Amino acid sequence: MIYKAYSSDSNRLLSLPETGMGYQIIEGQLTGSYSTKRYVVYNSDLIVDFDSDFQRFKQQIISRGYSSILNESNLLNIKTDSIRLVSRSFLYESRYLTESKKSNKKRYSGGKGATDNPKEYADGKEIFVRISAYEDDKRIDFAKKKLKDGTYTTTHYDYLYCVNTEDDPIDRYALPNDEKIKWAFYIQPKSLDRLQRGIVQPAFGHDGGGIEAYFENGTSENTYFDKRQYGK
Repeated sequence: MIYKAYSSDSNRLLSLPETGMGYQIIEGQLTGSYSTKRYVVYNSDLIVDFDSDFQRFKQQIISRGYSSILNESNLLNIKTDSIRLVSRSFLYESRYLTESKKSNKKRYSGGKGATDNPKEYADGKEIFVRISAYEDDKRIDFAKKKLKDGTYTTTHYDYLYCVNTEDDPIDRYALPNDEKIKWAFYIQPKSLDRLQRGIVQPAFGHDGGGIEAYFENGTSENTYFDKRQYGK
């Protein structure tokens, strides 16, 4: 099934890190139940059962549109204090990245995901880009112009590789929702901001191989500076 989150649950989800750029894999108990179920969450609002019917639900969202599905879906009666992130290792898939993707699309194979690599300080000059199907991306604090804690981006260079080689961003960044990427949000962290870099690992039937950057503590105020249509 597809659900929308209560505002209290959405706030809880925003307090937790992302699993990857734009999504979370969570588990939790429904009200009146002691059994645990797993879900994929998009933009901290739309919650989808992560079970054998996940592909069918995903196609419904694509065909009917995120906003329509969100408006029509029932609220999920999940216990807010039971919501937990599922380990990213749960998504592990063994996939072979072809030479054509590595050379023609400038993707990378091997290596580790961002959270498995050391932390580093930003240099205050480098630009990062967060791509999204949603203009109201909830991982960006538009009032304070910053990334929230536990948010993923890619590097500006990798974003340009994706655009200029006409690569598929959904496959490159192994995104679960398969919705058309419409927006690119630009961030320039300050030199006191810390991040971890890595290679997007295969997931959801996608190859990955793009570059990801994870900001455990978000970024400083006034580091988000622009929103553009994807590819513009």
